[in-house]
Amino acid sequence: MDNTEGTPAVEASSAGAPDVPPAPSVETHEPPSSVDPESTLSGDEKAFKATNSSESDSGSGSEECAPKITFNERVHLFEEALKPSVIDLSIIRNLAVQGIPEAPGLRPIYWKILLNYLPINKANWTRDLTSMRKTYTEWMTELFVDPHEAEEEKRDDHPLSTSTSSKWNAFFKDTEIMDEIEKDVKRTFPHLHFFNHDKHTGSTGHYEALRRILFIYAKLNPGIRYVQGMNEILGPIYYCFATDPICNAYGADEGLSPTDVSKLFDWKENAEADAFFCFTNLMSEIMNNFLKTLDRSEVGVSGSIQRLNQLLREQDEELWMNLEEKKLNPQFYSFRWITLLLSQEFELPDVMRLWDSLFADQWRFRFLYYFCCAMLICVRDRLLAGTFADNLKLLQSYPPIDFQIIHRTAHDLRDGVWEPPAPRPGTGPAAAKRKPKSRTSSPSIITSSLSQLSVATHNITANLKEKSREKFFSSGAMLPTSSATVAVPVSGSDTPPSSSSSSSSSSSSSSPRILPGTFFNAKEEKSSGFTISLPKGWGKFTL
Repeated sequence: MDNTEGTPAVEASSAGAPDVPPAPSVETHEPPSSVDPESTLSGDEKAFKATNSSESDSGSGSEECAPKITFNERVHLFEEALKPSVIDLSIIRNLAVQGIPEAPGLRPIYWKILLNYLPINKANWTRDLTSMRKTYTEWMTELFVDPHEAEEEKRDDHPLSTSTSSKWNAFFKDTEIMDEIEKDVKRTFPHLHFFNHDKHTGSTGHYEALRRILFIYAKLNPGIRYVQGMNEILGPIYYCFATDPICNAYGADEGLSPTDVSKLFDWKENAEADAFFCFTNLMSEIMNNFLKTLDRSEVGVSGSIQRLNQLLREQDEELWMNLEEKKLNPQFYSFRWITLLLSQEFELPDVMRLWDSLFADQWRFRFLYYFCCAMLICVRDRLLAGTFADNLKLLQSYPPIDFQIIHRTAHDLRDGVWEPPAPRPGTGPAAAKRKPKSRTSSPSIITSSLSQLSVATHNITANLKEKSREKFFSSGAMLPTSSATVAVPVSGSDTPPSSSSSSSSSSSSSSPRILPGTFFNAKEEKSSGFTISLPKGWGKFTL
């Protein structure tokens, strides 16, 4: 897969700024004649100068005033930083954080240095590479158990054996791990021709290499074994090493023969072993995010999510408060972001560009939090306007946004130069303090409501036709509970309202109390603090 189409964006983001005093050089090298304007600077001085210029430019945003640096000049700076016999790791980090150019061989060797696979003393490269790759080959032989090959042990060992020393027992346990790995490996960048060029899912040699790496890691780390998602961490590393088109030692050992150089520094040929050790070193730093027992601890993934949430609150309190009011728990969207280092949120070239900055972060992985926070800020308008469902869908399937915009925003957040927009009218922390409290039910409110209901019911009663009332009271029939209401005088009036005169006198002397929802029968009962006397023969009814 060709990643050269991302080159212009990286070149634009690394434009220099006005010169700053160069750092002391570690070793002086004569640059090619094509870079004549800077012929007086050593390779390390030029690297340091370009890095600081690029850092200054990312914070100020004044690209028009900054001197431009060409792609070839950037490549030359990265190559010069690799030439000293003892590599200055600070220069490597300062260069890589701005993005490694898409030049053959650069990113693989920079990643190997940043992930502590290659030592900074280049004199040890030959010895360490030979030893590591030999060890990986031995593990492949020892850890893949095949009980069919142990002919002499077939008498004592059999497929039903439960002995811990049984090769059959170990074989079946390994098969369970391999089946679990197999399911995820098939889903690793299936859209890339590099992994899936034969159109049979998971059957290429690259998928086989991923299976072996993850299986050996699970066997050597029984405490964690294999956890879903590790394949997404391994995929970009293996792809980076396996697609390196050239063999380049970058002056690792001047005494090596061309054959030895071709054998040791053919990154593509040795991609599997190199990817295993780089993956192991990376997992040692992010392992806590994959341990279920640490999920709710400060050092686990929950602690990482809380740090991201706190950072968002510090940088954009209006957006943070809006998400809190909508009950959008950061765990709903950031769990995958943090655990998989955003490997599923962007296309592979952008993921590799982001990982340049992550691996170069000396406070690994603090820059990851700034980048995740920048992702939220870059869609803040949609988040502020959206509902819970809209925002959840938006963040779980992040929209296509220019990667350079998010990356530049993350740098501004890290450098403290980003300023949040002014809060919208009626929003923000001040508005939240002014927001009136929601009304709650209280006894006084309930009493008032009942009183109003009583008055309304009394008015309805007063409008009943006099003739119907006389007929009803004279007949002594049961009052329909679904449609009628009767005004009953307060205790002290022994005569029921059986006529129009009684009704009018009661209304004139004392206002009747109507008690909705209260049941009465022929006996004297108490309701809400006062007694109502009813004559015999009155049926049970509801007021």
